[in-house]
Amino acid sequence: MHRESTPSCRTEDVEVARRLNKKHGTSYYFATWLFPGHLREATFALYAFFRVPDEFVDNKASGQAGAEQAGALLKSWRADWQQAYQQRDSSDPVLRLNAEVFHRYQIPYSYSEVFLAAMFRDLSDTRYGTYADLESYMYGSAAVVGLMMSHVIGFSDPVALEYAKKLGYAMQLTNFLRDIDEDFVERGRIYLPLDELARFGVREEQFAERRFDKNFQTLMQFQTERAHRLYDQANPGIELLRPEGRRAVRVASALYRAILTKLEKQGYNPFVGRARTSPLEKVQRTMRVWNG
Repeated sequence: MHRESTPSCRTEDVEVARRLNKKHGTSYYFATWLFPGHLREATFALYAFFRVPDEFVDNKASGQAGAEQAGALLKSWRADWQQAYQQRDSSDPVLRLNAEVFHRYQIPYSYSEVFLAAMFRDLSDTRYGTYADLESYMYGSAAVVGLMMSHVIGFSDPVALEYAKKLGYAMQLTNFLRDIDEDFVERGRIYLPLDELARFGVREEQFAERRFDKNFQTLMQFQTERAHRLYDQANPGIELLRPEGRRAVRVASALYRAILTKLEKQGYNPFVGRARTSPLEKVQRTMRVWNG
C-alpha cells in the first residue's frame, strides 16, 4: 500500500486534536512529532478520535446513572461520527478531521465500529475471565489503533497488519500494568485475567487493600514478560511500513516498552507509584532508536 504525499488538514481542527494528545498521552505525543507533517496531523486526528469516547467512559459518574449517561454520550458520538463519515463534514472538529483522515488514507470504517464497541464494553465489563477474553477486548481498544495507523503510514505487505495488532496488544497491556491502581480505585476495573490471578494466588481484595506480596510480584512478572514477548513479536513488522513512518513507530514502541522497565525497577509493584519515563529518558531512548 503506497501513496504520494498528501496536503495538510484544516489547521484549526488539527490543533484541537494536537492539544488532546499533548494533554493525555505524553509518550505517544512525543513519538508523533517524529513523523513528517502530514502523518503527524493524521496521527493527532486518530488519537483525538480514540480519546474523546474514552474520556466519556473513564470519567463517568459512579453507579447506574453514570453508566447510562456515558452510554448516551457514546451513542450520540457514534451517530455523529457515522454522519460525519458519510458527509465528510461535521460541526465537531474532531469528527470533521477524522472524516477527512479516514477517507484520505482509506481506513476501513469497520475499524471505528470495532473501537467504539470496545468503549461500550467498558461501561459494563470490569473483569475478564481469561487472557482470550481480555484479548478480544484489546482487539477493539488497541489492535485497531495499530491497524488504522498502518493505513495512515502505508505498508508494503498486508502481513504488516498482523504485526500492528501485536504492537497494539503490547502497548495496551503495558498501560494495564502501569495503571492497575488507578483503574481499580477510580473505575473499579481489573484487567488482569481472573484465572491468572487464581493461578498465582492473588485475590481481588489485594487490589482494594493495595497489598503487594510475593504472589502479586510473580503475577506481575509473568504479565510483564508477556508484554515483552508481544513487543518482540511486533517489532519486525515495522520494516514493512513505509520508510517515512518507521522511525516514529520504533520510538513509540521503545518508549512504551520503557514503562515496563520502570515497573521492573520498582520491583513490579504498581502501588508505589505510576511507572513513567522522564522527558530526559524519552530523549535518550529516542536518540538510541534514531541512531541505531
